[in-house]
Amino acid sequence: MHIILPVGISFYTFQSLSYTIDVYRGQILPEKSFLRFALFVSFFPQLVAGPIVTAKTFLPQLDTIKNLTEIRFRKAIRYFILGYIKKVVLSDNAAPIVEKIFADPTNFGTVALWLAVTLFLIQIYCDFSGYTDMAYASALLLGYELPENFRMPFIARSVTEHWRRWHITLSTWLRDYVYISLGGNRAGAFRHRFNLWFTMFVAGFWHGAAWTFIIWGSCQGTILLIEALYGSFKEKHFPNLQILPEKILAPIQIFLTCLVSVAVATWFRAESVSKGWVMWKKMFFFNEGGLRPYMLKTGIPVILCVIVGHWLGYQIFEKKKEWDPPVWLEFSFYPVIAVGLALLTPDLELPFIYFQF
Repeated sequence: MHIILPVGISFYTFQSLSYTIDVYRGQILPEKSFLRFALFVSFFPQLVAGPIVTAKTFLPQLDTIKNLTEIRFRKAIRYFILGYIKKVVLSDNAAPIVEKIFADPTNFGTVALWLAVTLFLIQIYCDFSGYTDMAYASALLLGYELPENFRMPFIARSVTEHWRRWHITLSTWLRDYVYISLGGNRAGAFRHRFNLWFTMFVAGFWHGAAWTFIIWGSCQGTILLIEALYGSFKEKHFPNLQILPEKILAPIQIFLTCLVSVAVATWFRAESVSKGWVMWKKMFFFNEGGLRPYMLKTGIPVILCVIVGHWLGYQIFEKKKEWDPPVWLEFSFYPVIAVGLALLTPDLELPFIYFQF
């Protein structure tokens, strides 16, 4: 029997649960207006795929009078164009390569498999963050501000930091309503570690009741556990240890974090456990074959675009080097962007990946 669920049911559930728990904890007062509550749980820009919004951040925005002169149109347009580029130009162009290789990994060698999983992680990042960028822009045009959901996750120097930058509202929700409810880091050393692992297990199970998602969540939890244990050990015994200069250490840590994230992402996309194991075996024990020139011709530019995008994002958001051009100059670029989008948009139309969760 195939059960058809309403689009956005998981995000609707997350927001309803957070409201109920916050009221129970006394962190917010019960909302007396049904219409205001209904708007909170069904706000259309983010309903179907996030970001997850909490009542304590959204409901106060309903009290402010919206004025057209105060709406940040330029910022909204920038975010919408950025989200559209991520989804249509990057994610949708990577999708055919990912689909072909994951469908039958036995026909492909080590390099092709690493390329496929790397492109899948980029595909789901650009697909999901592209949607949330466009949702953010749509809400901004209505006078509302949604929470940040992604912040350059591929510049993270650890998997722990990666989760502070990837699907931030889900990570925050799991921390506030699962991890802390289990006792967080106040429940003793063993329980603290278990709570950390179990929270990621729940994250895997939320994506689907399949063994591949459970393995993915368990792997993520185990890695976070190892990093927490290593951090505690280093802080206790070698607090001032500096193996390499920061300028050398940072790129190495970023590369290793990306490598681990890509390897674990295999299980998120694998069609079955058996195919996942086949991919891991061939990824870590060299095999030749299967790589086609068109895969590199498409895949490498997509990867480079994400690298450049993260570098620009780091300069703008981390180093605060934002460039604010005159309005006429900014708008003169839009026809060029429109032509570029028309040329780079693939023929196939793909739905957003997170619509299924």
